[in-house]
Amino acid sequence: MTLVLPSRLDTCLDWYRGEPGVALDRDQYCATRDVFEGRLGRLVADCERSGCDPGSAALFAAVTGEIGNNTFDHNLGHWTDEPGCWFGYATGRACVSWVADRGRGVLASLRTTVPSLQDHATALETAFRRVVSGRHPERRGNGLKFVRRIVNADPRRGIVATSGTASVHFGGMGPELRALRTWPTHQESGMLAVVAWEMP
Repeated sequence: MTLVLPSRLDTCLDWYRGEPGVALDRDQYCATRDVFEGRLGRLVADCERSGCDPGSAALFAAVTGEIGNNTFDHNLGHWTDEPGCWFGYATGRACVSWVADRGRGVLASLRTTVPSLQDHATALETAFRRVVSGRHPERRGNGLKFVRRIVNADPRRGIVATSGTASVHFGGMGPELRALRTWPTHQESGMLAVVAWEMP
């Protein structure tokens, strides 16, 4: 099927880029974790109402939730300006979700446990591919590996993620998703992830 991204995503991209004059969309902007988690619960219900298989809808929400929770787990006290994240979604035959934050970015976050990281591209690849151990008993970096594994498990799924000056994509729908927009990769901080999921 041909993937179409909703126009609401463009406002999120403008906010992520720091474009002037972007009004906060109260239906998408989540200043705190409890607001994000409340909206995440609605995602499952909206997917099921649009005819999605309940198990697949729950897994889609779990992937989206892992990305959104990272916003709060790794940026507390490190927001560049607006705290929290921009979280939106569209449901249907193909569901799409997006999460963006204007925090410190993947490179700065991972450098606390992997000081040798030198650039955004290596940091983003590390975030999705390598388990990073932090202070005992903390385990950092497992969540995005879960995201990549679940997305790669089905050719009808895809993700594009950017942080700082780097971008990665995974899954069977990843190349198509990447080609649908010029994803922002020029700022020095923050993270954006867009997940596409064709429902059975």
